[in-house]
Amino acid sequence: MDKDNNQKKPIFKNWKMKWVYSVGIVIVVGGVMAFGLIAFYFFDMGRDRAISMVYMVLPLILIYSIAIRGALGGMEQRMHKLSDGIEAVTEGDLNYRIELKDAEEYEKVYEGFNRMAEELSRTRQEMVDFTNTFTHEFKTPITSINGFAKLLLEKWDTIPEGERREYLDLIASQSRRLSELSQKSLLLSKVNAMQIVTDREKYNLTEQLRSCVILLFQDMERKNIEVELPEEEDLYYYGNRELLEHVWINLLSNAVKYTPEGGKITITQSGDNEGLAVTIRDTGVGMDEETQSHIFEKYYRQDTAVSPSGNGIGLSVAARIAELCGGRITIESSVGGGSAFTVELKNI
Repeated sequence: MDKDNNQKKPIFKNWKMKWVYSVGIVIVVGGVMAFGLIAFYFFDMGRDRAISMVYMVLPLILIYSIAIRGALGGMEQRMHKLSDGIEAVTEGDLNYRIELKDAEEYEKVYEGFNRMAEELSRTRQEMVDFTNTFTHEFKTPITSINGFAKLLLEKWDTIPEGERREYLDLIASQSRRLSELSQKSLLLSKVNAMQIVTDREKYNLTEQLRSCVILLFQDMERKNIEVELPEEEDLYYYGNRELLEHVWINLLSNAVKYTPEGGKITITQSGDNEGLAVTIRDTGVGMDEETQSHIFEKYYRQDTAVSPSGNGIGLSVAARIAELCGGRITIESSVGGGSAFTVELKNI
């Protein structure tokens, strides 16, 4: 909630800026006297007239005081707004915002403060959301691991070897799920809190796509999925290589997951001076309009007969990274007709 930023404050509280008055008065008096002496010695002004100029000191001091009070008074009011904001944030009020009305030379400072407060507020909310969802999503695999481990410890000798191996496989798969969930949740929390992409460089984006396909080649080979890579000239992009790699890995993993045995994944690309676009198209199960409207939400899952598992984080991460890069991800999909995810990135 915004506080009353227009509340009046005492001008020059505790006379912290009284030196401004003192120095100004000294300058006024010294200037008048110096002008009188110069006029007397160099311009043959009479002594009486030169001395009479001293009487100008009082009205000049008065004029100076009024002018400096107005100028510095307004400045101090704006400084008080900033100090009130800093105090509010340090006390935990991250919803505090400074109004930009009458900010004048402080406008950039106020805007910077408001951005800082907004980012801190978003970070705190992300931490709260992360804690809540993290606890909920971790409960199932931890319960499974704990239950099967206890069962094996208590009844190892009475459980047939085939069942023991099955339980150990379940523990291993749930452990992998737990590890993947923790890594992706931490990454999602990180990118949601980010506002600016740093560590940017110009690199071969087409080559990066090929490397991501190689990383997932075993999963594709296991399902006998054919992959068609871009044949066009290599595209280069100025951005954060590590962040964009997460986008391609998540989209390709999603395509592999929902593409049945013997399917196909096609990667195409295009670009110009304005930006570039990469499309990852699969021959998978596709999705209806309702699923498409929620697919980028955190922890949303598209459970199907092809792939009933997942943690619902990968596409959220990909969408947020694309947004940070000044781009977006669009979907073309139909039930039974596969899906196509297009990543549009601007050249910035």
